[in-house]
Amino acid sequence: MAVFDWMVNARTEANADPEFRALGSADATVCFQSGKHGRRVVFEAFEVQSVSEANVDVIKDDDILISMSTREWNSYLYRRRLGRAPTLLALDAEKHGVIKTKDIAARLQFERISRSIQSFVDYGALASGQ
Repeated sequence: MAVFDWMVNARTEANADPEFRALGSADATVCFQSGKHGRRVVFEAFEVQSVSEANVDVIKDDDILISMSTREWNSYLYRRRLGRAPTLLALDAEKHGVIKTKDIAARLQFERISRSIQSFVDYGALASGQ
């Protein structure tokens, strides 16, 4: 789906950038959802290992899910590119339900690696504007 087309380029950019590695190890599978479309992103050690399509009926059971409508995703990426949007963590504090986790341990895991996830999304925001 077009809303997540940026993820492949974001993976390439993140893996090539030493600053991304400097954020630390992030071992997690994070699912992104927009309506009936989903992507599963695997963060392993200091890189984004993979980006793949995901069945939204299945990802709801995963540990970490970031979910917005297509319009919200497009707006968020555009505003991040301009430097006007909050982080995903701050956005979730403002608008509850953007980040869904299976349990408190998964929430703490998200908060621990949120800078790596945010950087991945920010690479996508920059790529989606080109």
